[in-house]
Amino acid sequence: MNKSNDNDWFRISAANPEGTRWTGKCWYVHNLLKYEFDLQFDIPVTYPATAPELELPELDGKTQKMYRGGKICLTVHFKPLWAKNCPRFGIAHALCLGLAPWLAAEIPILVASGMIKHKDDATTSDES
Repeated sequence: MNKSNDNDWFRISAANPEGTRWTGKCWYVHNLLKYEFDLQFDIPVTYPATAPELELPELDGKTQKMYRGGKICLTVHFKPLWAKNCPRFGIAHALCLGLAPWLAAEIPILVASGMIKHKDDATTSDES
């Protein structure tokens, strides 16, 4: 439904042969500009008891709400929600209830602080 209504904001594209490492893209629209990021995560050995750690490698070190390697911080708000709803929750829940609020909170701050720039801003400044 989200794809057909142009409301989608992530796409999982590939997994390793074992199905334990997944990659894709996620994006966030801020001030009518689309910011797109690589997304990756591993399925933990203890899944579904443990939620996957979502990684946005290109944002590594740009915010305090992130761990080494670009893993976003989900411990305070999302981890208790996952534990309460395990094993009914799955990957889509981790993305919708973990990644989406993180993007909504962090991307506007990163844009305002100049830590990330829209891809069109980068090409415009290179051409000048």
